[in-house]
Amino acid sequence: MFDFLDSEEMEKLSRAIDARCVELNIRPDSIEGQMVASQLLNLFQSGVTDEAELSTRPIALENILRHG
Repeated sequence: MFDFLDSEEMEKLSRAIDARCVELNIRPDSIEGQMVASQLLNLFQSGVTDEAELSTRPIALENILRHG
C-alpha cells in the first residue's frame, strides 16, 4: 500500500487509521475510510509520526461526519 514506509511505520499508521475509523464508526475499506487514511498519511508525511497523535489529531472528515 505505502511502499515508502518501513514495516514499523506501516503498522503504526495502520493502527491509527483503524482506531480513527472505529471512533468515526466507519469501515476502513469504505470511501470514508480511504479519506481517513489519506488524511492521516498526509499528517504522517508532514512529520506527525506519534501513533497517539495520529489517532486523535483533528481531521477534516470528522467535521463532515459529525456535523453533516
